[in-house]
Amino acid sequence: MQEWWQHLPELINPIAFSIGFISFHWYALFFIGGTLASLFLGIFLIRKGESILSEEEMFDIFLFIFIGASIGGRVGYVLFYNLGFFLESPLSIFSPYDFHSGVWTGISGMSFHGGLIGAGIALFFFVQKQKNSGKNIAFWETSDFLSLLVPVAIFFGRLGNFLNVELYGRVTSVSWGMFFPTTLESNEVLRHPSALYEAFLEGIVLFFVLYFFRKKMPFLGLSTCLFLLGYAIVRFIGEYFREPDSQMGFFLGGAFSFGQVLSCVMIIVTAGIFFWLRKQNRAILMVR
Repeated sequence: MQEWWQHLPELINPIAFSIGFISFHWYALFFIGGTLASLFLGIFLIRKGESILSEEEMFDIFLFIFIGASIGGRVGYVLFYNLGFFLESPLSIFSPYDFHSGVWTGISGMSFHGGLIGAGIALFFFVQKQKNSGKNIAFWETSDFLSLLVPVAIFFGRLGNFLNVELYGRVTSVSWGMFFPTTLESNEVLRHPSALYEAFLEGIVLFFVLYFFRKKMPFLGLSTCLFLLGYAIVRFIGEYFREPDSQMGFFLGGAFSFGQVLSCVMIIVTAGIFFWLRKQNRAILMVR
C-alpha cells in the first residue's frame, strides 16, 4: 500500500521562488543557509572558548572558504563528472545563462570533493595572508576547528539535494522508499531517498563523532584526519543506496560508483596526511 509521503519528491518544485527570469533553487538556498549555520555555530563555540580565533577572523575565514568551496565544487564537478560536456560548452561552466537556448538555467552540478579541495586551498591562502600581516594563525589548528563545522553545512546541503529532487537513490522494495521523477526508463518504482541518508550519515553522525573526539586528539591535524576519514567512510556506504550519475555509471564491473572511487582516494590521501603529521609530532607522542 502506497503512503502519501512516498510521492513527496514528485510534488516538490525544485525552484523555491523566481524573480523575473531568475530562478532560485532549493539547493542554492540550503547551501547558503548551511554555510551561515556553520558560521554561527563557529561563533558560538568561539564565545565558549573552544577556539583561539576571534569572531572577526571567523567571518574572514568563512568568506575565503565560501568562495573557495564554491569555485572548487564547480570545477571539481566539471573535471570529475562531466568534462566532455563542458569541453563542448565551456561557457556553461560558470554561466547561469544558456546562450544557445536563451534560457536562464542556473548553475547545476557541484562536487563535494572538489569543494573540499577548494576550501583547503582557500584556508591555506588565508593563513598565509594572516602571517604576512603579522598574525600567527596555525593551519592545522584552524582546520581542526573548521572540521567540526563542515558536517553542519553538509547536512543542509543534502536536504537541499532532496528538495531539488536530485541525487535520487537506487531502486528498492523497502517500505520507506519514495517515487522520484527521474530521467530513467521508469518513474513508477520505489527508490531510496539517498540524499536523506547522506544528510544523516555525513551531517548528523559525522558531527557527533567529531564533537565527541574533539578534545581527545594528541596533536593538531588529527581532527581534520578524522573528518576526512569519517566522511570518506560514510560517503562510501551512502553510495550503495544512490543512483550513480548517468554519464558515469559503475566501475570495476559494477562493483563501485565513481563517488566510492573518490572516497577510496580520499582515504589514501588522509592516511598520507596522518602519517606525515605523526612524524612531525613524534616528540609530542613520545612525551605522552
